[in-house]
Amino acid sequence: MDSSKIKSAALRWVVERFSLGNDAATQDEVANNIRNGVRMRGTNLWVLIFAIFIASLGLNTDSTAVIIGAMLISPLMGPILGMGFAVSVNDHELLKDSLRNYVIMVVVSLITSTIFFMLPLISFDRSELLARTSPTTYDLLIALFGGLAGMVAQTRKERTGTVIPGVAIATALMPPLCTVGYGIATLQLRYILGAAYLFTINSVFIALATALVASMLKYKKVSHLDESKRKRFSRIIGAVLLIVTVPSVLVAIDIFRRSAFEANAEHFVREAFNLDRTVVVESNATYNRGRKNRSQIELRLFGEPLSNDVLDNIRRQMETVYHLPDVDLTVRQADANEGKYDITALQSSYSDLLKEKNIQIARLQQELSEIRRIDTLAVSDIASELGVIAPAVKGFSLSRHVVFAPDKSPFDTLFICTLHIDPFSSSYTDLNMIENWLKVRTGGETIQVLAE
Repeated sequence: MDSSKIKSAALRWVVERFSLGNDAATQDEVANNIRNGVRMRGTNLWVLIFAIFIASLGLNTDSTAVIIGAMLISPLMGPILGMGFAVSVNDHELLKDSLRNYVIMVVVSLITSTIFFMLPLISFDRSELLARTSPTTYDLLIALFGGLAGMVAQTRKERTGTVIPGVAIATALMPPLCTVGYGIATLQLRYILGAAYLFTINSVFIALATALVASMLKYKKVSHLDESKRKRFSRIIGAVLLIVTVPSVLVAIDIFRRSAFEANAEHFVREAFNLDRTVVVESNATYNRGRKNRSQIELRLFGEPLSNDVLDNIRRQMETVYHLPDVDLTVRQADANEGKYDITALQSSYSDLLKEKNIQIARLQQELSEIRRIDTLAVSDIASELGVIAPAVKGFSLSRHVVFAPDKSPFDTLFICTLHIDPFSSSYTDLNMIENWLKVRTGGETIQVLAE
């Protein structure tokens, strides 16, 4: 077959597999489905209130399962999908309706969650709450791909019932709203700003993904904008995306730098201060942004004091060897004039050290018990018994060997028995019988008998 035909057939097969046209619903059907989800009244509104209460309880009890259950039943996705679809097809009425219901949805959610957290049910910050106050670029990408999946599902004739709830779970629309309510109830601005920003990221990028799918499917415009209005509208959308995206990128970069600093600091303390007569009893690494407030590593040492030359040499290695530029190192160590030490830190350090040593000792004792079996055998008694079984044997030795694999790891134990047989003896020596007898006598599974 011609190579061009093969390539054409392969390309046609790929296009057919990834085509969205086979089971696509009509634009009118998609628009009707989205309009039905946009409405925030009656059943949808009460379901939203109950879902907010459930999610708030999940955050209060730090129960992931409860939070997921609340996200499964919440109708938060409707107005967001409506805004994205309306922008793509220039449907001004749907856009107004979606924006109005989006505001109603947000206000009702905040009122409900604020009332809940004003009740005397919560006493301290929970981890699920804290997780909703530091949005990053990863949340942006999750919202984008989640919105793409949700809109693709909306454009099918037979819409699957698992995609939209799955998108709601992945993009976590409800927990940030509940966290904003917690911040309002407890008057904590960092909760309000962080969680509100996360909810905004999710909303904007789900709407953007919806508009992208609708544009990709070439849906017809409900109304047409003149060139000046179209450019102004595009600039507004670009500005919104830029305003939402830039802070999340900066937060993600800061988190990456903080994680790298903490990992490098831990490696630096472990390697640079691995000394025989000096031990680190306390270590604290503090990450700071910028050059005005430099990051710091503070150490407390116990044992033989280190000279200034040694400490200066360690400081010079911080940037080149341990990738810790612009980091101040503060070392506190005992000297002749210091009579008091941080006993608590010292005890904690030695407690950890002893615990590690005890684990190593237990492991070595186990290995030793396995290799000392031959030492506990009465070799002289075995030799005497062997003299009766095999009179031609005039000498006998028994030793244990460890068999290693090609990767240098031990994988078996081997007993080697060496027999010195009298060449002038008329008695026959059955080596197989001796091998089987030694297996029973020593309890070893692998025994090799050699005759000299």
